[in-house]
Amino acid sequence: MWNLNEIEWIDFEITSFCNIKCPGCLRQQSEIVKPLLNKEYLKLDDLKKWIRRIDFPSIKIVNFCGSVDEPTSHPEFLEIIKYFKTWNCHINIATNGSIRTKKWWKNLGILLKDHPHSVHFGIDGLDGLSHRYRVNSNYEKVKENWRSFISEEGRAIWQFIVFEWNEHQLEDARKFSVDEGFEGFRTIFSHRSTSGEKKVNREALDNIECKYGNQKRIFINHLGNVIPCCHLNSETLEVLSSNRIKTNFGELYVNNGKQLSTNLRYQHINDILNGDLFNDIIRSWSTQNPIKKCYDTCKQKKHDLFEDIKND
Repeated sequence: MWNLNEIEWIDFEITSFCNIKCPGCLRQQSEIVKPLLNKEYLKLDDLKKWIRRIDFPSIKIVNFCGSVDEPTSHPEFLEIIKYFKTWNCHINIATNGSIRTKKWWKNLGILLKDHPHSVHFGIDGLDGLSHRYRVNSNYEKVKENWRSFISEEGRAIWQFIVFEWNEHQLEDARKFSVDEGFEGFRTIFSHRSTSGEKKVNREALDNIECKYGNQKRIFINHLGNVIPCCHLNSETLEVLSSNRIKTNFGELYVNNGKQLSTNLRYQHINDILNGDLFNDIIRSWSTQNPIKKCYDTCKQKKHDLFEDIKND
């Protein structure tokens, strides 16, 4: 299912740093993972060694959107973007938008304007309401930054997680995004229920249909571990932090040597994708004991629902 020659999409978690405290994030949900936070960056020199364009002939999307990071906090972020621009593929960045200067965001806009790359700004309301979930963010600072980015022809998407307490602002936010020059609007209905998220009931599938596998997509976390998807990153980090095994995925990960079998410091990416961990995960789907996260996410459909609208 994961063939290096066919991979079209890479998700990168390039740091373990973030400036805000979203209640639904793993950073706030798990005490176990906290010893790993605010310590590591994936260095550009390592990325150049481990992730080479020649190894990904089918690549279409490079996505900076991790489980525990704010990608723009990376000190080499603009240089990383320059590197992946040479790949001639779509670059997407998911950000809370509340750090860096206006000049920095203008420079990012200049970097990205010659191709339909995109930056998703996470803004869950107008004025101060967004801070209710995005704790320690600053709406006025985010506004300043998106305006700087858009002023240089940067392609911005407004990303709005729907909660019970902000749903009344959804239409006004959509209209405001048009006025502000955003090229699109993404509504997210979360699978979580920890912070008053607006739930959407979804019909389960007959079998596990791997979202990432079908999208020919992989996830690389801030430690350099290659795993099948973002949904498995939380337990990966918890196992690495504490050796705590919560599900059968944790057991598989430990039995397969943890980082020795999945980390780009020790293995070539092709060997990781063809290794026992990835194959054991796939084999589990046809057993009575499939990987729990795979069952919940890709059969029971317990994952976020995105609705995208292109602004006119």
